[in-house]
Amino acid sequence: MLSPIGTHSGTFQADEALGVWLLRRLAQFGGASGPVVRTRDPSKLAELPIVIDVGGTYDHGALRYDHHQRGFFETFDGDVGVAKGPDEATGRFKTKLSAAGLVYKHYGREVLTALHPQLAQSPDMLDWVYTKLYVDLLEGLDAIDNGIEVADATRYKEGSGLSTRVHRLNARWNTPTGGPTEDERFEQASALCGVEFSEALGYIVEVELPARELVEQALAGRAEADPSGRILVLKSGGMPWRTHLYELERKHGAEGAVLFVLYTDQAGMWRVQAVTKEGTDFTNRLSLPEAWRGVRDAKLCEVSGIAGCRFCHAAGFIGGNDSFEGALAMARKALESA
Repeated sequence: MLSPIGTHSGTFQADEALGVWLLRRLAQFGGASGPVVRTRDPSKLAELPIVIDVGGTYDHGALRYDHHQRGFFETFDGDVGVAKGPDEATGRFKTKLSAAGLVYKHYGREVLTALHPQLAQSPDMLDWVYTKLYVDLLEGLDAIDNGIEVADATRYKEGSGLSTRVHRLNARWNTPTGGPTEDERFEQASALCGVEFSEALGYIVEVELPARELVEQALAGRAEADPSGRILVLKSGGMPWRTHLYELERKHGAEGAVLFVLYTDQAGMWRVQAVTKEGTDFTNRLSLPEAWRGVRDAKLCEVSGIAGCRFCHAAGFIGGNDSFEGALAMARKALESA
């Protein structure tokens, strides 16, 4: 068993707190009870089996994972150990890694299978979850720790994120002595990061993955709903489908194929929703007919010539019908009108 883990003393951030929590999921780094040595003393760091976020060295072979040194620019999908500047970075990701990102890059798959062993049964499934969790959680922590703005122009400040919550656990400048020690506060922060990581991972594995499988099945069988292959039918309503559809269309060589998705809402109404162009929120591949927009119930049935119509949004991106047959007829007529 390798322990203890080393990181720096003083004010802590989410990246080292999460990095320590991740390493503790692995038996080789001390398990859940492995101690942490928080120091900046080079002589003490040299004695430790694994060090993150301090020491000025990134060397996977030596188990050293700092990201503060000059010239460091490792990304999630960059070549391991090859330092490149932001203008030289290749691949999808351009965000420089923090300590959490480095730990996740090298040990993330092991952590995921330790927490959800079923992921080990499918390398493709494991890789998808591994990347999805980085995008949903880790990349934001990397960016914040490295001082990368979320956008060129900031319209508002979001103060409920994990990095902010971890920051609040540090000792306050005007707090009297006698409270929790620095190490105790760090342990609180690491536990908080672990809860956030576990919840994000659990959502992906328990909600996103089953939805992805159903969307893939529906995409493969979309010609059964309509010979055009332009209409996708989801038997279970409420599932996340949009991102999965874009990715699976690319995977199966059918980019841009689906124009409308049919599903039921919580009240049992069948919805017909236009698929937006990827990367947009309101630009549809094809909208519902202009004559239907903002019209409801009997009047919409009259205008469309379809029984059971309930509504069509004024923006033309979604409509409703009492039955599956009615929703399918709405989607088909929208295709014909185009």
